[in-house]
Amino acid sequence: RFLGDYVENLDKSQLKLSIWGGNVVLENLQIKENALSDFDVPFKIKAGQIEKLTLKIPWKNLYSEAVVATLDGLHILAVPEGSIQYDAEKEEKQLQENKQKELLRIEEALEKAARKGKEKEEKTDTFGEKLATQ
Repeated sequence: RFLGDYVENLDKSQLKLSIWGGNVVLENLQIKENALSDFDVPFKIKAGQIEKLTLKIPWKNLYSEAVVATLDGLHILAVPEGSIQYDAEKEEKQLQENKQKELLRIEEALEKAARKGKEKEEKTDTFGEKLATQ
């Protein structure tokens, strides 16, 4: 879903999946010409290829650990783009949006940690404690 915005020939025949190992390997991906258009860089891609993309997915700790992406053999032919102009207002807006996303991510992590703490407190009643309260 996310890679489709940046690569063209994404299909199941390229996919090598090791579920228990947590690795997803994609090979010989063609980079789209408009892959970097949303980033307002002063160049555009004429051609590009990724020989091997490896995603290490921590299936057991999916919510608490990061997914690691490794690119092997990244080849890009880029040409200058003269039509892009600097927009300070757009950059400031983007920075504010990134800060808000980061704050939301931190708040969600804190709420999740607090919920886990409550669950552990509720589960810590031992057999003896339960017997004593009855």
